[in-house]
Amino acid sequence: MATGLYSENIQIEKAKLQAFIQNKEQWAVLIPGYLHHEFPNEQNMIWVFKGDFGIIQKAVKVELKDKESNPNQVMFDLVGLSDPINGDGYFEITQDQDGTCQLIGNLTMKASGFLAGMMNPVLEKFVPQLVEQLVQEMAVKASML
Repeated sequence: MATGLYSENIQIEKAKLQAFIQNKEQWAVLIPGYLHHEFPNEQNMIWVFKGDFGIIQKAVKVELKDKESNPNQVMFDLVGLSDPINGDGYFEITQDQDGTCQLIGNLTMKASGFLAGMMNPVLEKFVPQLVEQLVQEMAVKASML
């Protein structure tokens, strides 16, 4: 199972960062390789992005299904629509004593089916890089609010 965990410190009002992570429309476009997204309903988002998997690049279509959220955390399940890939993840906000906010992103993905043996080692490299780049972009965009 491939896991990526990354955090970034941001000088921002906590309430602004909370509003940012709750509004998927603001950060959906920031995923590396973004192609498009849509909202089939209020809880779910379909995300399409180009994944660079070493020797191949391909469009990946996944659905994020909200699990639960509170002002400081958005949790979701991830269901592969174009490939048999499933997982889960979250974005979370913590705040230091000095008022600095920390944005934490976590994503776990696992391939299944006949390509799992080939895909899972590739995901182990891909997922940590994806999470790091996405959280960095989210931090930049949020700090400009």
